[in-house]
Amino acid sequence: MLRSRLITAVALAGVLTATLTSVAAAPAFAASGLACRYTVIEWPGGFSADLVIVNNTTTTISGWTAAWNFQTPTQVTNTWNGSIVQGSPFDATGRSTAWNGVIRPGSSSALGWTANAAAADVPTEVIVNGARCPVN
Repeated sequence: MLRSRLITAVALAGVLTATLTSVAAAPAFAASGLACRYTVIEWPGGFSADLVIVNNTTTTISGWTAAWNFQTPTQVTNTWNGSIVQGSPFDATGRSTAWNGVIRPGSSSALGWTANAAAADVPTEVIVNGARCPVN
């Protein structure tokens, strides 16, 4: 009887550990709880843009990475409120800074840049921390 209870306790501990591990690995927010605003000021041969990430979830986001594609070849020349890395003239990945990476529920954070490009296209999709962020 004691051996049976010990085996049951060990099995339950294993299930509890697996469950806690699964909960800890869940994303920090749901894709449907984000919104992205993209604002552009265009001039011949270039533009400036701001990407605002709005957290409409009940969970705080701690550090963010945003990725999007340009339809026109683009060269980012300057950034503020974060950094941007380009793998090609058609894509960009922006990262938060130490001071604007936390986005509390109901709050937002922004990243801005200037770029050289023939046209300033608004991206159709932005991915934030792996989740789709609809562009308004």
